[in-house]
Amino acid sequence: MDSTGEEDGSLTRRFATRHGDLTYVQLADAVAPHLASLLARIGRGEFLQQPYSDELIRDFHREIIGDLIQEIAGQWRREPVQIGNHVPPEHFLVPMLMRDYAENVQARLAYADSLEFQLELLAYAEGEFLHIHPFADFNGRTIRALLSELLVRIDWPFLEVAVERGTPAFNQYRAALADYDNGQPDLLVEFWTRRLES
Repeated sequence: MDSTGEEDGSLTRRFATRHGDLTYVQLADAVAPHLASLLARIGRGEFLQQPYSDELIRDFHREIIGDLIQEIAGQWRREPVQIGNHVPPEHFLVPMLMRDYAENVQARLAYADSLEFQLELLAYAEGEFLHIHPFADFNGRTIRALLSELLVRIDWPFLEVAVERGTPAFNQYRAALADYDNGQPDLLVEFWTRRLES
């Protein structure tokens, strides 16, 4: 896995799905329409009346992969993982950490009335989610949906938050996430500033 919480597409790992055994690349292709549908619903404001909660997070993950891999859809990971050099918190801590995470995001939303606080909110929401790495797979796509939801809630224009691999921006993104893992969020806040400017 890379620092964004997604599997390397070149891996030959296979997944048992309702469509049979699929490689990661095939599964990613099968997931794409589900993610696009969820992003469209987010853009229409369908979730605005729901609190930003651990249940909403699990619902988004379930929307993305639910009918493909039902046994992990919306379920916190049940085993330790390592993403590059980062070792996320132990799996048995994930339910409590995600409850705290969602409450922190909800609280920060209430005070996100300036650009500075909005940038800090988005950097925290992204960095902390990927730091915890709550799901067995498809954390990157889930945070993409969650960030899109936050953008709607703070009344920002649509921003493409996915970062293309193999680009200078991707290297900067990975460095920002690594800094976040080490308790230094400033690079990720700066990355969000560049996202907005672009």
